Amino acid sequence: MRHLLLASFVAALLAIGPRAASAQLSADTAALIDRVFAPYNRSDGPGCVVGVDRGGRPLYRRGYGMASLEFGVPLSEASILESGSLAKQFTAGAIIALAVQGKLDLDDPIRKYVPELHDFGTPVTIRQALNHTSGLRDYWMLFWLTGEDQGDHHYTMDRAYAITFRQRALNFPPDSAYLYSGTGYLLLTRIVERVSGMTLEQFSQRTFFEPLGMGHTRWREDWHRVVPGRATAYRKGEEGGFRMAMPFMSVYGTGGLLTTVGDLLRWNEELTRPRVLGRAWSDLMHRRGRLSNGSEITYASGIIVTQYRGEPEISHSGASGGYETYLARWPGRDLSVALMCNLESIGPTTLTRRVADVFLGPAEPAGIRPPASSSGSSPAPAAPAELTGLAGVYYSYELDMEYRITARDGALTVQFGQRPPILLSRAGPDEYGAALMNLNFKFTRRPDRSVSGFVLSARRALNIRFERRSGS
Repeated sequence: MRHLLLASFVAALLAIGPRAASAQLSADTAALIDRVFAPYNRSDGPGCVVGVDRGGRPLYRRGYGMASLEFGVPLSEASILESGSLAKQFTAGAIIALAVQGKLDLDDPIRKYVPELHDFGTPVTIRQALNHTSGLRDYWMLFWLTGEDQGDHHYTMDRAYAITFRQRALNFPPDSAYLYSGTGYLLLTRIVERVSGMTLEQFSQRTFFEPLGMGHTRWREDWHRVVPGRATAYRKGEEGGFRMAMPFMSVYGTGGLLTTVGDLLRWNEELTRPRVLGRAWSDLMHRRGRLSNGSEITYASGIIVTQYRGEPEISHSGASGGYETYLARWPGRDLSVALMCNLESIGPTTLTRRVADVFLGPAEPAGIRPPASSSGSSPAPAAPAELTGLAGVYYSYELDMEYRITARDGALTVQFGQRPPILLSRAGPDEYGAALMNLNFKFTRRPDRSVSGFVLSARRALNIRFERRSGS
């Protein structure tokens, strides 16, 4: 009987938790936050869970919409959702904890711990991976270029490492530019394992999840594991309604953290007033990257240090399948907001900042910018002989993939994987592009002017070489 009474008492405390957390807010302020999420406060669609803290104390917790449309379960502060790239700060936190313990140096080459990585002729360091200045090609972009989409293929750590270790070039010399790349954090995950002798999950639990009371947080190492309380992710259906959009993968460290808004806010408080990991750890987490030309970037170690409405903002967003997240702090106001949503393309950055606006006060009206003018002319269309000469089958070792270029009806198309043909537009002599993912194909020729291959760029990065295997 005593156990039953204790269980009933704990259940009662959990039931009044959200009301107690919001008791410090006036009804008018709570109503302003509720208004932000009014479109999602429904019983027939997914939505969001929001948490607000001030001075390290809970102000507000509430769910809007449904955690499961199949079972009619509403979202609540107890709902577990997936983080997306917001998780990178936890991998960074593990690496920096090891650095503070003297077990590694942030300027160590990654190959000191992961010799499987190709020797690019110049060292790529842990710090550069933390700051996204490494030049490493993003493995998600590489998977996309093989014709694979998230949700259609099961991604594993072994597959992600395999495509990473096949790469033979960088996007750019390390520290010469900033370009977001999950590959750096994939390699940091392996470094944590090899230096600590534990998995990232084990090290995280021992180092900060358990000490900080983040009892609902763990890495999604195995996609098939049952997680009680996990909300389903959705996207809008093409013909109305919603479709499930769960991340079909067991890749973690770059994303893949299962957590709640309350646990995220505990983490934010540790970054602000470290009581477990120490001030040296927190200072390193906030140290922004610096390029070789001396300029400082906004990206630190898994967090972005910038401004919003003149206020310093420390934040990061995340997206994985249909999950959308944002975690932010405004240190000048001692304000912290966590947002976790289970609907793709919901716009978590905008929603989070609208919540912040409730506490920052009305924003100044935005100025009206004149429309940007465009100049220049389109390149002349290619002659039929040029199109025919470029058609053929091309192979990349780094992607282990064939691309087929076809000349038809006065245009070039490219086909790879199971994707439908993509139309290419002429950008200049021997150069073609596709608006989708900003793909660019720069064809190369031998001294006799025969086509030898092409260099593929995407979003001004990658520069993957393809060799011609056969003509059309």
